[in-house]
Amino acid sequence: MRNQLITLTLFTLIVTVSFCSIAVASLDKGLIVYYPFDEANGETASDESRNDNDATLTGSASWEPNGGKIGGALKLDGTNSSAEDNDGGDYINGLEAFSVSVWVKSDSVGHDRGIFHGIDPGGGDIVFTLRYDSASWEVKGGTNLIKGAITTTGGVLPYESKSNVQTTEWQHLVFAWRSGEQLSLYIDGTLDDDPIFNADAKNGEISGASKFVIGRGAKDGAALGWTGLIDDVRLYNRVLEENEIAELASGVLPVEPTEKLATTWAGLKQKRD
Repeated sequence: MRNQLITLTLFTLIVTVSFCSIAVASLDKGLIVYYPFDEANGETASDESRNDNDATLTGSASWEPNGGKIGGALKLDGTNSSAEDNDGGDYINGLEAFSVSVWVKSDSVGHDRGIFHGIDPGGGDIVFTLRYDSASWEVKGGTNLIKGAITTTGGVLPYESKSNVQTTEWQHLVFAWRSGEQLSLYIDGTLDDDPIFNADAKNGEISGASKFVIGRGAKDGAALGWTGLIDDVRLYNRVLEENEIAELASGVLPVEPTEKLATTWAGLKQKRD
């Protein structure tokens, strides 16, 4: 009976780990950049996608080793601070589809603070950007929303979410696009299906990017930027499936299933012996 119980437990574990392995493999597909922001010191944010797209901390940007949504996080105080990869244009330009997944935690709401950008801030929502916005522009009346935009060879596509989605709690965002389609935004795993404005679909590819900037956006001039924490930034060259977005939004991702299986099997074997 005891051996049967151990066998059943092992079978259940193998099935669970197999599903975890599939999830990990899926979330690795098309991954261009992955910043876990789990560093405790230094000025380099390591790219764990294995593409060597490391970013460098600027200004007063620092690490929050134990305060992230998943492990550590990037801490920003709103004073021209960021994590930047100056070679970002090399992998952003030419994209015909993308998804950016990111966890953010703002110190306040009702402001215009950037989450990421594809160029140095210049006042316009263009190229490759996402930020908090205190008021809508394309259609008047929106407040405390999230604004994004891209520039493609087919034209500029702006996006403004529904109102009152800014928060001081941890928030998961996925901003995505595929050539020939409109932009999409998922907030905490749920599609924003009633945005204030979403530009008509255009064909083309991303153009005009010169870098990948985390923590600043279009409205962040020389002394502004995100105030709070940013964690687990992922850039894909494809549009993520809804189940993948839900997995990322859960905030609990499978890690090293093979090693965990080996450790658990060793423990079960020891008990059986």
